[in-house]
Amino acid sequence: MTEADAQISTRSILDQGISFVRDFAAFANGDGIWCAALVGVAALFESVGLVVLVPLLSIVTAADNHGGRLVGLATGALDAVGAETRGARMAVLLGLFAALLVVRAVLVARRDATLAQLQMGFVEQVRGRAARSLAAAPWQAVSRLQHARVTHLMGGDINRIGNASQCIVQIVAAAVLMAFQAGVALLLAPLLTAIALVLIVVGLSGTFLLLRHIGDLGSQLTRSSLALMHETTQFLGGLKLAAGQNRQAAFINEFDASIAALKSRQLAFMRQQTANRLATTTLSSVVGAVIAFVGLIVFDIQPAVLIVLLLVFARLSGPAIQINQAVQQIVHSLPAYAEVRALERELAAAAEPPSTAGTIAIPRGPIVYRDVSFRYKGSGEEPDGALVGVSLTIEPGSFVGLTGPTGAGKTTFADLLVGLLEPSSGEIEVGGIALRGATAAAWREQISYVAQDPYLFHDTVRRNLLWASPGSSESQVWEALAVAGADNLVHRMDAGLDTVLGERGSLISGGERQRLCLARAVLRRPSLFILDEATSAIDAATEREILKRLLALDPRPTILIIAHRDSSLADCDRVLNFQNGRLVGGKANAAARPPDAELLGAPGQTSRSRLG
Repeated sequence: MTEADAQISTRSILDQGISFVRDFAAFANGDGIWCAALVGVAALFESVGLVVLVPLLSIVTAADNHGGRLVGLATGALDAVGAETRGARMAVLLGLFAALLVVRAVLVARRDATLAQLQMGFVEQVRGRAARSLAAAPWQAVSRLQHARVTHLMGGDINRIGNASQCIVQIVAAAVLMAFQAGVALLLAPLLTAIALVLIVVGLSGTFLLLRHIGDLGSQLTRSSLALMHETTQFLGGLKLAAGQNRQAAFINEFDASIAALKSRQLAFMRQQTANRLATTTLSSVVGAVIAFVGLIVFDIQPAVLIVLLLVFARLSGPAIQINQAVQQIVHSLPAYAEVRALERELAAAAEPPSTAGTIAIPRGPIVYRDVSFRYKGSGEEPDGALVGVSLTIEPGSFVGLTGPTGAGKTTFADLLVGLLEPSSGEIEVGGIALRGATAAAWREQISYVAQDPYLFHDTVRRNLLWASPGSSESQVWEALAVAGADNLVHRMDAGLDTVLGERGSLISGGERQRLCLARAVLRRPSLFILDEATSAIDAATEREILKRLLALDPRPTILIIAHRDSSLADCDRVLNFQNGRLVGGKANAAARPPDAELLGAPGQTSRSRLG
């Protein structure tokens, strides 16, 4: 690295540090002032206690008349309260010293509790801000993010930010304590204290020259931690595949390499901290020896004063070491803070306007695509999943199938309708209202989207179903399960609705997962179902019965089903065929009508079953 690079790196560390401290100070606000007051008062009582030691030690060493001006003042005050004998004076001073220690202990306990609340509150603010950035960003921006990056950021990176915020608090407390203790030392021996402080500042300045190196170690640790998180997610996601092909060793080798890299970075930082702590401790010992020698030989300071002075400087070394270590920890954690802020800026650039879904009414009406095209960023002429010039109308209550080869644009068509993607050109309307911004958010309140790979939480059946509609009653839950053909499944489970399903529903089969996700979609009572290969793991006969029950809901919903097998499309009113992003066929499915005409009815017709 050249000298110019080093200067840029140092400037970057300084800028990030200022930004971090400003962010923390803005959060602390009034609570920060209260905490600072507690820190100052606690330090004041400790400093007064040290001052009381001077006349107390003078009495112990029988040097009442040779302790200087401070001892003379204390003696006069003791005489004024009637403590004229040596024993009485010691009793008063010991009582005062003990009282000061008790009050300080109470203040320190209160200070520590308040500072802990402040630090935890800041961490949760950062975590919540990151979560809100993710929630506000359009799906297209979020889908491009590496999952390990987000998981690591919300866990490891933000935990390191918590450590750094705690270090800010420690620096403030230590600096205030040092200021009061330095004041006591200046009161006892001004010139000698000035010499000692100059020696301390000169000695500590050398350790701060290593901050750029510590920042580099922090960046390397961030990268290594992210790599380990990525390997962990890949390991868990691909473990079944690896076990089925005896490829576990490849996973383990990559995992071990990531662990070794992370360990190396952590050890390097620990070694650096240990070296700095040793240097600081050595410096404080040297300063203490110099003070003792100069104080006795050059300045002829009285023993009681010199003992207290050495005690003060010994106590100064603790906060000095703490500040030094805390600054290093902050610099080491700044790359994590930079990662969080970078993600927030990245998502803010693509963020949607605040949702006003509750104030916009989307009328029941036809869905209209007007010359809609969509192209993924950086894609070629005819990329998989793109859409080109689609125009069509879907009437309310229709049962529409989407078919075509993989990558033909079916899922893109559905994602545009949900509002997860925005058209590159053209427009989509529902009930005569264009879907964009807040209108699209309001429209999503009327949609249930069920994907081929059903997502279930590591929680109970009940919690998984109520996630989409938390206000639903138990009877509505069971009715939704019946529509999805999953009521008997849940009845057979040992704990019924309180059965835990495992990570992503791993404790039940693929078809059972799909039926539970369909029940969750039904419970939402939408006006539009989008089923993207949502019944692919269900046998054809059961699938047809479920679709019939969906169409029998009152009011009858519009259903878009993306499927490859003919049986899934057999009862559709209309089948749309996509090829290379273009709609090449959209014919009515005449064969779908006769077998179930009475049940299915015409599009928009009121049916016989009602949910909720």
